[in-house]
Amino acid sequence: MTDTKDWNPEDLLLYVSGRSAQENSISELKTSFAFDHIPTNTYQANSAYLQISQMAYNLATSMQHSMGLAQERKTNKKFTRLHRIMEWRTFRFLILNRAGKIGLENGCKVLQMTENPETKSLYEQIFNSLEEIEAKKAA
Repeated sequence: MTDTKDWNPEDLLLYVSGRSAQENSISELKTSFAFDHIPTNTYQANSAYLQISQMAYNLATSMQHSMGLAQERKTNKKFTRLHRIMEWRTFRFLILNRAGKIGLENGCKVLQMTENPETKSLYEQIFNSLEEIEAKKAA
């Protein structure tokens, strides 16, 4: 049902299909941010828990935008999202869960990681994006 009576049926179907993209966000909240878990028997505690889950999701999304990892995409009536972002498990795998070992160089502990050009390029992209944000703040 809609209160917009001047839409033809095809446009309305495309709009509804585009709005269903929110299902991806809900799925991500459930799988990666424990949104489907109700930890207590009190309304206030559960409400706070779910709000914290939502804030964590928003922070993860914002972090990808800040790091320059959110890819712009063309929108139309069916695809209404402006950016494509990674799922949180993909983000964790690419950015956070990196194999390495702690070694000594000149008596100092250093993190040694394997040489991987794609990973280096990704980390440089993130570094450059964050430097641009710092430069804007300083200006």
